[in-house]
Amino acid sequence: MVEFILAAVLLALVLLAMTVAMQQVVKSRNQTRGRIDAHMRADAAVRLIRRDLVSLLRREDLYYTRVLLEDQVVQQGNDIFDRDSILVFNNRLQATRDIEYNGDGLEFETQYRIETDDFGPALWQRRDAMPDAFPRGGGIISPAVEGIVSLQIEAWNGTSWFDQWDSDEEGLPWAFRVTVEATGAALGQDPMDHPLAVLRTVVPVDRSRMPLEVADARLADDIMDRFGLGQEQYDAVVEAIASGNPPPIPRGSGELPAGGLDAGSGGVSAGGSTTIDTPAGKVTIPDDGSAPSLGGGAGGRQ
Repeated sequence: MVEFILAAVLLALVLLAMTVAMQQVVKSRNQTRGRIDAHMRADAAVRLIRRDLVSLLRREDLYYTRVLLEDQVVQQGNDIFDRDSILVFNNRLQATRDIEYNGDGLEFETQYRIETDDFGPALWQRRDAMPDAFPRGGGIISPAVEGIVSLQIEAWNGTSWFDQWDSDEEGLPWAFRVTVEATGAALGQDPMDHPLAVLRTVVPVDRSRMPLEVADARLADDIMDRFGLGQEQYDAVVEAIASGNPPPIPRGSGELPAGGLDAGSGGVSAGGSTTIDTPAGKVTIPDDGSAPSLGGGAGGRQ
């Protein structure tokens, strides 16, 4: 009887050890599968968005191209997630015949955003053939990649990254930075209880500059602010910039606004001229009264 009891105890210990080991194996397997699923979802979302951003329509007339980037965030518990949305006009090649290669180029309104329903968060895509007068509506909306909990898209203007961008005001950006976070949770499961994967990519863009009237207005605002001009002089400054004449601002050794100016960030230089950095480029205003010039980038206007 004693030997039987000892054998039963030893067998129970062995079975307990095997059970614990199997649980650890299954847990490790599930975690690994969750990480793989999260990485694959993030990779699929990054590839999908990148493909449409690379095929962005690039035209000098900004009426025929569009980039509208909106910054949004949501809070879930103690975590804050980016839920940016982006609208672009792009083209795609679609096969029309079952041969080695034959594509048909179409133009689309394409929009991406994250929506959450009973099955969890997902990256949704809206695609409308042929851009029209209502770019923010129409077309077909469908879930593209499930399990996407965060989408952050930033636009690069050559010096800084911006969370929001409108090509009607800014022209096309120089690049996009796309950051996607995905979960390995299955449909209906809590995405925060499973592994997360984060992927990032940078998409270069051939830039179309902002409209000249917008650049002139921003330059006028910058001049008014830097030199402390009164509002009654705004129209004269705008007219001078549009006609290529010197703006009515203090020159030479005149008193500068509080804080002063420096030649590095836009100010009075040792060469007898004033330089101002603007989104459209660097404006140089000679002290001898000659016409100012705008430069400092490809496609700069003189």
